[in-house]
Amino acid sequence: MRVQIQSLRQRGGVSAKDGKRDRPAAAGAAKQDTGSDDLALLAAERIRGIRADDPQKKQKAVRVFLESVLLSELGPALVNDPGFSRMVDHVQQQFQDDPQLAQAADQAAELLLQSAHG
Repeated sequence: MRVQIQSLRQRGGVSAKDGKRDRPAAAGAAKQDTGSDDLALLAAERIRGIRADDPQKKQKAVRVFLESVLLSELGPALVNDPGFSRMVDHVQQQFQDDPQLAQAADQAAELLLQSAHG
C-alpha cells in the first residue's frame, strides 16, 4: 500500500507542503502514462476534497485509493460498469474484516490525508 500511495503522490505531482501540482524538473522530462497520471491526479484532487472534520474521512480516502488502484490495474473503462461500486465495497469490506489489513488501511488513510491536506 505504501508503494501505491507513493506512486499516487508521484503521478499526481501533488506537493504535501502546499497542495499544488509540482512542475517537472526539466522541460524535456519523460512523459508518464497519461491514463495513470489522470487517475492519480483525480484521486489526489478527490482526497483533497474530503473535509478535515468529516468523521468518515479515513474510509473515504481509502475508497478513493482503492478505486484509483483498481482502475489503474483493470482499466479506466471499468468505472462505467454498474458492478464497479459493489466490487470496491467488497474489497474495502475485506480490508475492514482483517485486523492487519484494517490497520494498514488506517495508516494508508493517514498518509493520504496528510499528503492532501498538508
